[in-house]
Amino acid sequence: MTITSTSSNCGPNRVQATTSNTSPEQQEAYHHNKDENSNEFFVSSGLQAGLKNRMINLIALCGIIGPGCLIGIGSALAKGGPVGMLVGFTIVGILVLSMMCSIGEMNAVLDQNFCVLGSRFVSKGFGATLSIFYVIIWIMVMSSEYTALSACMTVYTDKVPIWGWILILWGFFSVLSSMRVNWYGEVEYVLGWFKLAFLSGYYIFAIVYAAGGIKGHNPNNPFGNYPLKDGFKGIVSSFVYAGTFYSGVESVSIIASEARNPSKAIPTAVKNTVGRIFFVYFGLTIAYGITVAYNDPRLTGDSKVLKAPMTIALTNAGWENSKYFITTMILITCISAINSSIYLGSRTIFHWSKDGYGPKLLSKVDKRGVPMIAIHFMHVFCFISIMSYKSGSADAYNYIVNIAGIAAFIVWTSVSIIHLRFRKGWLVQKLDPDELPFKSPMFPYFNYLSIFIGVLLTFVQGWTVFKPFQVGQFIDSYILLPLFFIVWLAYDWYFKTWIVRPQDMDFLTGRRPDLDAVIGTEKEGEYRVETTAVGEHDKEKSN
Repeated sequence: MTITSTSSNCGPNRVQATTSNTSPEQQEAYHHNKDENSNEFFVSSGLQAGLKNRMINLIALCGIIGPGCLIGIGSALAKGGPVGMLVGFTIVGILVLSMMCSIGEMNAVLDQNFCVLGSRFVSKGFGATLSIFYVIIWIMVMSSEYTALSACMTVYTDKVPIWGWILILWGFFSVLSSMRVNWYGEVEYVLGWFKLAFLSGYYIFAIVYAAGGIKGHNPNNPFGNYPLKDGFKGIVSSFVYAGTFYSGVESVSIIASEARNPSKAIPTAVKNTVGRIFFVYFGLTIAYGITVAYNDPRLTGDSKVLKAPMTIALTNAGWENSKYFITTMILITCISAINSSIYLGSRTIFHWSKDGYGPKLLSKVDKRGVPMIAIHFMHVFCFISIMSYKSGSADAYNYIVNIAGIAAFIVWTSVSIIHLRFRKGWLVQKLDPDELPFKSPMFPYFNYLSIFIGVLLTFVQGWTVFKPFQVGQFIDSYILLPLFFIVWLAYDWYFKTWIVRPQDMDFLTGRRPDLDAVIGTEKEGEYRVETTAVGEHDKEKSN
């Protein structure tokens, strides 16, 4: 592949790729448009390539840490105890780690998200259905964060009803999510450091408190005295919570299409996944387990803030007004989580529409490279949070967590399947695996293990509804599984396309050089980046 830009054929502000063995449609994916009055580049889809490496790395580490990790995880603690949570997060963590390695390998080569890759390496219907299910995850997460944030705002004043807070927050996030993607990255970068500092501070407190370092206050070893609740049932109960709270680690694949340097940033972000799993999820599980007993009645209370394990631990340690501090931290994490939910959902909707699976109107972008229609379409679903008025916030939150967790298991398992198909096509087309910028470890055995875990979790997570049998919760736990196959087959029937043959798989569309490599060789409006074969690292060559 050769990328050139000259004022004679492309204009001084356009970078265009040409290849000798690709169609015009495939070549279109290799150009960047640059606004004449700015230093901003746009990929062929129209989105701005504005996310820098540092932003992507921090987003991968803590971008989607929301109030669920402060409030919702208390429900997991109450149902399974610290050991149940630890086992649940470990099992789901293996699935997540394998899935992230698959994403790292594929997105280091192709800058398209895993839903688009599902259409290319499995079938059109598979990719379209995966997009819908991924959007479902973020609709549910966004709704749960709206519910948590609006309820927490009543700590400051009870004169505004919860539905009033939802409307106020809707206006705020409508403005925030409409900014350029580089502003999204900067907001997440700053908030990410706040969240890391906050978690680090709580971990230090938990160690000191559990060790008896706060005079007159001792948690009495809740981890040792109350390790596991309800045995296997307690462990199973933690699965859907783990699925919901892990959601977001795969976001680097969605981000890839707006990354300046996908082949560098994505593998690095994938490697940060291990750190996120241990620092955030294992860290919170242990910190909560050594400071709060799972049978503390406040964990199942009505107040969102007072039921947070952090609030309980700080109150037990002697800080009576800790709820105001925790509310402030919930506010910060909610801003980040809701902002990320809208971003990830809207970009998935954008690509789903762009590929012809939905209304074309949703794939429109403005001159800044922002898909405004997709953003506001996604954001409308925040009003699902109002359902908490009729069912009660606790019941509504549990329903939302169940749906999001199950959808996450299906999506993550699908990514491992896509990766197996990707490798099969790569080998059938006689491409060298050693040319992959990032290789998934223990392939294909890691994939087989993750698929097994994903299928097992999808079926086992609803085990608790059978004794006694509860029709409503049974539907909530299992409706998404048959729905996935129904939608998949319906799409394939409509498009009259079935499983893609390995020899027909497209490994060219979506390959682009790192933008910094391109503009780094720019000289008097002319620059060139060459690659001799698909799969090799981009080589810079100045004119």
